[in-house]
Amino acid sequence: MKDIQKKVVIMVTGTLIEPYDKNWRECEATWIPELRKLGYRVISVVGNPDITDKKSLEHIKNYYKFINENLIQFETFDTKLGLYDKSINLPIRWILDETDYEYYFRIDSDSFVNPHTFDKMLIDNLSNYPNLNYMGCCHPYRSWNPEIPHKEWIFDEYHFAAGAGYMISRKAMKIAKEKMRIEQPNDFEIDDWVLGRAMWENGIPLLHDSRILFESPHRILTEGEGNIPYVGDSNSGIAIQHYMDGNMEKAMVDLKIRDLEVKPKVFIDWRKFVK
Repeated sequence: MKDIQKKVVIMVTGTLIEPYDKNWRECEATWIPELRKLGYRVISVVGNPDITDKKSLEHIKNYYKFINENLIQFETFDTKLGLYDKSINLPIRWILDETDYEYYFRIDSDSFVNPHTFDKMLIDNLSNYPNLNYMGCCHPYRSWNPEIPHKEWIFDEYHFAAGAGYMISRKAMKIAKEKMRIEQPNDFEIDDWVLGRAMWENGIPLLHDSRILFESPHRILTEGEGNIPYVGDSNSGIAIQHYMDGNMEKAMVDLKIRDLEVKPKVFIDWRKFVK
């Protein structure tokens, strides 16, 4: 599909609060520049740490600002209470009101993206499924063998695309904007669930694609058949993998996207420690 990169905006949900800010900064130092080289618009997302009680009318009206070209700040909590706003509620408002992007891809800041596998996945799915509106890794996971490539349409209650990485179309964004709702306080922390509920309640099926995986060898969450593939293995076919736990640079080296940098040796004159 020609110029698919220009149709998609990718946002990586992060925070300015230390030490958790290291995740999106790690993304910016590793795989994000590679996606930009392929022509994708990638924006890191943060909230406003100064909002600790409740949002003012001014925050609600002027709900975003760009700190720089590649970093947008939404006027909402920068803690977990702001995940719904930072991940789905305010991004789709901005996309629908201010842009003509056809698709929004939300990626968690502890997810690693293999740029070329990601590119192939989007071209594959958007070419073969022109009416695709909602894509990700299905949660709950249905005991598929993660080592075997698998795609399946899911249209069941309580099944949704995990927050490791999901994509929705402009059509789905409009439905989400109108139909998403907060039913209990912890819904503010589970954007993937709130979006998924709006999708299944309004007839939007999920395309599960095994190239997106919400667990990794660094942190295994499910019990099932097969081993957990590693995104740093070029033969794994994984496009997005969650829970990298600080190992993104290693994945870049393992994929040979970046040569292993040899750190200069530090020579210590031990004589100065001897009396």
